Amino acid sequence: MESNGIGPVRVDSSPTVSSVSPKLHAKPIGHVNGRPGLGSRSGSLAAGSPRPSLTRQPSAITEATVDGSKPRDYLILAILSCFCPLWPINIVALTFSVMSRNSLQQGNIDGARRLGRNAMVLSVVSILGGIAIITAAIALNWGCK
Repeated sequence: MESNGIGPVRVDSSPTVSSVSPKLHAKPIGHVNGRPGLGSRSGSLAAGSPRPSLTRQPSAITEATVDGSKPRDYLILAILSCFCPLWPINIVALTFSVMSRNSLQQGNIDGARRLGRNAMVLSVVSILGGIAIITAAIALNWGCK
């Protein structure tokens, strides 16, 4: 025991606050005063996404779980449409088809269904437009003779 002039002072040999691991008293990273940090707008991050504003969360109940079928991505139709002369539309259809397949693999069934539907519509438009262009080219070439 030591004395400070007023009364006896007991010296404690237990670890001080500065020697305690900072991990025990650390707040969660990215949260200030109970609110999400600047890196997160919604407060919840999707798995593997650095920007939560660009992700779509799948809904809890979807039509695919009700009827048990998975949404189609129409990849074969999109590839066939690439042989038609409407090249900007069929490239976009192929892109939507691949994006639909990726969304299904990530578990986003609603997004996969939406992107697959867009791929199908653009593929059909590309095929019908290609048939119209080929028909018009044949008619013009035979009409000039």
